Amino acid sequence: MLEQTVPRRAAAAPPGRALLASLALAGLAGAFAWAAPDRNGWAALALALALVLDGSAQGTGAWLARRGDGLPRIVGLPSLVLAFGPGSGLGAVLFAAALLVWPAGFPVLASALAGLIAMGAIARLVLAWIVLRIPSEPEA
Repeated sequence: MLEQTVPRRAAAAPPGRALLASLALAGLAGAFAWAAPDRNGWAALALALALVLDGSAQGTGAWLARRGDGLPRIVGLPSLVLAFGPGSGLGAVLFAAALLVWPAGFPVLASALAGLIAMGAIARLVLAWIVLRIPSEPEA
C-alpha cells in the first residue's frame, strides 16, 4: 500500500477564491433560474445545494486541519476526486464560458456541475470521517 499524507498547503488554503467562485456560480444559477424558473429552477436548486454541501465540506476540512496533532497519515490509494485540488475558480470560468456558447443548455450544464461539486464535497466529507476514526498513534 502507498503511504500518503494530506499536504499542508491544501489544508491551509485561503477560502477567498473558493468563496468568490461559489458566489459567482450561485449568482449565475440564480440569474438563469430567475429568467426561466420553470425550465432552469431545478437545475439551479441542485447547483445551490451542491455549493452548500461543498462549503460545509470545506469548513469541516478546515476544522480538521486546525484540530491539532499535526496532519494525519492516510494509507491507501489517493482519491481521484481530491487529486485535482481546489479548482472552483476554473470551474466557474469554464461553466460561464460553456453558458456563453450554449445558453439553452443551462439545465444540463448546471446539473452536471452540481454532480461534480457534490462528488468532490462527499469525497472531502468521507476523508474527514476517515481522519476522525483514525486512532492517534505516535510515529515510529
